[in-house]
Amino acid sequence: MNFATAYFTRYKSLPPFFAERPAEDLGIVVMIPCYDDESVFETLRSLKNAYPIVSKTEVIVVVNSGETTPIEVVERNRTIYNRLLQQAKESYYTHFQLLPLWIEGTVKKKAGVGFARKTGMDEAVRRFAAINHPQGLIVSLDADTLVAPNYLRVVENAYKDTSTHCFTFQFQHLFDAKRYSEDEIQACKRYEIYLRYFRLALKMLNVPYAIHMIGSCFAVRAEAYTKLGGMSVRQAGEDFYFLQKAVKMHPINEIKERIVFPAPRISERVPFGTGASVRNIVKQNRYSVYNFELFRLLKVFYDLFPALEQKDIQGMIPVEIMNYIGSEIFDDTLAECRKNSSSSTAFVKRMYDTFDAFFIVKFLNTFDDKSAYPPIDVLKAAGMIVAEIQNSLSDRTDNCQADELDIYYEQMLLLDGESNLNN
Repeated sequence: MNFATAYFTRYKSLPPFFAERPAEDLGIVVMIPCYDDESVFETLRSLKNAYPIVSKTEVIVVVNSGETTPIEVVERNRTIYNRLLQQAKESYYTHFQLLPLWIEGTVKKKAGVGFARKTGMDEAVRRFAAINHPQGLIVSLDADTLVAPNYLRVVENAYKDTSTHCFTFQFQHLFDAKRYSEDEIQACKRYEIYLRYFRLALKMLNVPYAIHMIGSCFAVRAEAYTKLGGMSVRQAGEDFYFLQKAVKMHPINEIKERIVFPAPRISERVPFGTGASVRNIVKQNRYSVYNFELFRLLKVFYDLFPALEQKDIQGMIPVEIMNYIGSEIFDDTLAECRKNSSSSTAFVKRMYDTFDAFFIVKFLNTFDDKSAYPPIDVLKAAGMIVAEIQNSLSDRTDNCQADELDIYYEQMLLLDGESNLNN
């Protein structure tokens, strides 16, 4: 019996891939899903060129495909896997041990990045379980994502911070005109602005789940991963679902250094995310996002949580939110949260857990072009959140928001010029 026994008993997982026992002092496992992507070798090269660290590190690359994957993609995957296998045999990478694994023919309903990420992270758990190291750190990266020279050192510092179970890392897409087209870069800048806009809007609500939810930018301890039930098997969005589960169980440490640089390229691999968003923005030549006024309504709602423990002030909840939830459902939910909370802090947490990020996204998605709060252009939304944060910073200091604002300004300046920020 070890910390992972219950997890593998309860949840389905593929059989172990590696028979060789890991080093007794293994501390970090980086996991990379790879589907028809030779960029993985450049990603590995960036890891190789990163400053070395003391902690023993492994890198698992999951080359994957499904039962409906075109044969030409399957063949390319096999070529990639064989090349990775040769590099592993030659101990090509000096800072870490490379462990490639290969899965193909996955059933259609499971095949995708979620299943690949789960397979790799499950295998990482097995590596740590073999040496009884529940505090081992599993780091999620992507095949088309480069890392900063200090990446491994930042990860190692996270590993040594034993008080934290889950981490997110700051990012910036790789806007390199030599690698990617101007259309891709401009589209992805808009998409990145949206990602920051959404997170900053959540921070404005003071909710605990105002974090970046990107597959290449997080890490979790092995035991925490098992207690969370592992990675979701989804064709996309598995990172969002996993991190939202994580934030309910443990505080997440947000590493502010920009150490991860995802590709801004068009992709057909997943139905949403960077590649799909860039493709759609290029095609439509515009990008509309959630109306900022909706976040103002949500702020009124979340600010009422402490008072709702003792007071029946449902009439103060914005009508748009109450209509979405339904008054009877809300009253039942409120009664349950009151009944099952031993303190004011527990009550507010239970309310946050009930009206979580999934609730917010579903609520926001009910507002279309014909609604009272239609989507607005991403640059207009950006200007509104920048103005809102400037006002709040004039009253108080919030380093996390200020750091993000600097990055946000940088992207805005590149896109539309400083004058438009004040429009």
